[in-house]
Order: sequence, then structure tokens, then C-alpha cells
Amino acid sequence: MNLLPLLVVFPMFMAIVLNFLHGKDKLIKYSSIALAIILMVLPFIPNYGFYFFGNHGLVETMTSGIAYLFNPAKQLILIVLTLISSLTLISSAGEKQSGLVTSLVLMGLASVTAVVLSEDLFNMYVFYEITAISQTGLLLSTGTENSYKSALRYLIMGNFAGSILLLGIGLLLSISGTLFIPEIHAQLLANPTNPVIYGGALMLIIGLCYGSGLPPFHTIKSEVYSGAKPFISAVLQTFSKFVLVALMLLLFKLFYGLPLFGNLQVLLIVISILGMVFGVVMALLQTDYRKLLSYHAISQGGYVAAGLALGTPLGFVAGVFHAINHVIYKSALFLGAHIVSNENKTSKLDKLGNLLPVMPFVAFMVLCAKLAISGVPPFNGFQSKLLLAEASINANLPELTIIMIVVSIGTFVSMMKAFYMIYLKPNGLKDIEELKKDYNNPMLKYPKFSLLILTILCIVLGIFPEIVTNTLYNSFDNFLSTL
Repeated sequence: MNLLPLLVVFPMFMAIVLNFLHGKDKLIKYSSIALAIILMVLPFIPNYGFYFFGNHGLVETMTSGIAYLFNPAKQLILIVLTLISSLTLISSAGEKQSGLVTSLVLMGLASVTAVVLSEDLFNMYVFYEITAISQTGLLLSTGTENSYKSALRYLIMGNFAGSILLLGIGLLLSISGTLFIPEIHAQLLANPTNPVIYGGALMLIIGLCYGSGLPPFHTIKSEVYSGAKPFISAVLQTFSKFVLVALMLLLFKLFYGLPLFGNLQVLLIVISILGMVFGVVMALLQTDYRKLLSYHAISQGGYVAAGLALGTPLGFVAGVFHAINHVIYKSALFLGAHIVSNENKTSKLDKLGNLLPVMPFVAFMVLCAKLAISGVPPFNGFQSKLLLAEASINANLPELTIIMIVVSIGTFVSMMKAFYMIYLKPNGLKDIEELKKDYNNPMLKYPKFSLLILTILCIVLGIFPEIVTNTLYNSFDNFLSTL
């Protein structure tokens, strides 16, 4: 029995159901916690291999219908994706419940899952757009003037980028006669100098940059992260990073071996460097903690893209491993920001301070996540950044390694500055007793639990990276030879 559709159908179906429970706070709360547990089981159910849906098959030797590919690497990505989504649902139990918010998280989970699994371009495009819609909805659910403005800008840019992506898919369809990715690649290899290929590739890259927040869409994406509630930003940036991974691998599946591929790699590496540098420079200039974290999400996306753009087995492993590590420690940082700003209703660094005596364990967990994003051992960020440096050196790009190290130093400086401003700096507005009253909210136990799980993972994957890397090595060792 083919159970792979459950990974997409079940969260999408529950999104529809929970949307009708809006206003029933207690029921939504317990449903969210129950769903969080169930979701974690789903990636372990299907068998590996290609799956075709819609009662289609071969039409004039071409594959027709919806195609999914499920393998160990994709399973690993989906495990982390469902974990972050589940922890977001658990964290939302401490908020005033909204069936709409829970539904949008589930809809985003289903759509990103489909993007990761898809082996046909149109199905990938449909769920790419659903992902953008769910992200916009989650941003709007914050209910502030700033979130409304950011959502409008994101929708306007999405209308532009999504249309270009669809046009690029149409160009590739026009010269290949199929939407099945392996068959498109075969058709392109048979006619590699067709100028239409260049237009299709460029349009897919524009779609990639919008979906992942790479330049030139880095500013609007950072507004999405900073405009949403921090615990929602945790899942928003997770969606973006795994869309980035899926679309980067798509470019290799479509264009590897073509004459334009070398130039395509150079363009992707340049974009990734711009993402890294712009992100960390903007983060260093911020006085708002949410904006600081949001720009770092852009910067770390540049690391992921750089590793994948190298086009080597080690680069693929390092890029995907860093994407996994990033969504873990960045989600931890956003949850820490949620705990800090939940009662104070502010994320301005100059209005925070002296929280170490108030929440020492939270401060410790946040510090672990900050060290992880900075690439400090023994945390998971160190392991993936080390692999990225090794991959770039092996690809004869030591300059890329130097840029990564410099950006990591900037990340460390901005993160330690933020830690000092929030937890160590004297608070001129309130004394410790007042602060303890502010943060004496029993509902914060839910995001604290999620933060604890993520902190443990930062440490475990830092000490035992082979838990993830062994699976990725096995998956990407012969990836290019199969194209």
C-alpha cells in the first residue's frame, strides 16, 4: 500500500479541519499537542523509491502525472521539518489559540513536504505557491500594522517572482515536452545549446531567490521573519531553508552537464556570498533583536546555498547538513526571543536587560544556540561550517572559506552583543523583582520545552554529527552520476 501521500494529505486535511475550530481555544490547544506527536511518526511510514499519482503513466514514452521521490536524505529533511513544525504547534499552546494559525502551520508543512518530494515541475510549483501563501497568512496573523505592510510587500514580490518561475517552467516544458524532472534533463542534454534553456534557468533562479530569501529578495524576507511572532518565525525560516535546498538540488537535476552549468554555478556562488555578507552586515547594525535574528537567517541561507552550489558530494552533504543545523539553532533563537519579548512586548535591545537572574536556564539554552550559529565547538553549527570550509577548499575555492570565517566572526560579535544587552546589561527601567513578576507566566513552559529539545539537538549533533552525515554521504555520494 502506497502511504507516501499521507505526508502531504494528512497535515493538509488537518489544516482544513482545525480552521473550522477557530475560537475553541482549549480544543485547539490539545489538538495541536496531539498533532505534534502524530506528525513526528509520518516520515517513518513510507518506503523509499519513486511514486506516481493520479492514475497516470507513460504517454508516448514520457511520464505523465504527479511524481514523488522518497529517499533517506529526503526522509531526514522531513524529520527535521516535522520536528520544527511540531515544536511550533506545542509552543503555540501557550498563546491565545487560533485555529487559523495552527491551520497555516500545517498547510505550510504539507506544502514544503510536497516541494521536497516532488519530481515533476508543475506539482513543485503549485506547492511552492501554497508555501508562500501560508507564510503570508502566518505573518498576517500577528495582527500588527508592520506585519500587514510586510505581508503586502511579500505578496506583491511573490506575484512577480512566482509568475517568472511559472514562465521558466513553461519554457522548459516547451522544449522537452514533459514535466518529469529526469526526462526534462535527458531532453536538455539532447539539445544543450537551445537558447530557451538559458531563459528557463534564469527564471528558476529568480524563483529560488524569492522562496529562500537570497538576494535580491533578502530584505523582504527578513521583514517577514521580523514581522511575525518569534515562535512563528521559527517555522517560517524552516520552510524557507528547505525550499532553498529543494530548489538548489532541482537546478542540478535539470542543468548538470549542460554548457551553461559552469556559469550557473558561478552565479549561484556569487548570490550565496552576497547573502552571507549582506545578512551579517545588516545584523550588526540592528538594535531590534527580532531584526537581528532575521538578517542572520538570511546570512545562514547563504552558507547553505554556497555549499550546494559547489556541486561536489561533500558540498551537497555540507550544505544540507548546515540547513538542518541552521533550522535547529535558529528556531531555538527565535523561541528564546519569543520568551523574552512575550511579556515585555518589546524586542528593542536598549529596553531589555538583566534577565540572567530571572531566567538563568533559558539564558544558558539561548547561549548554546548563539554559540552554535557562530560555529563554536562543540555545537552543531561548528560541524557543518567545518564541512563547508573543507568542501570549498577541495573545490579550489579557499577564498570562499575565508569569507565564511569572516562572516562567522561577525555572527559571533553580533550574537554576543545581543546576549549581553538582553541578559547581562543592567535594566534601567525595572529591578529584578519586577522582572520576575513580568516573566512569571506559566504558559511560557511550552516554548521553554521546545527550546530545551532544540538545545539538546544542538549539542548532540555537535558531538555526534555522523547521526546526520552518514545518511547524507550515502545519499549524495553518487548523486551527480545518476543525473
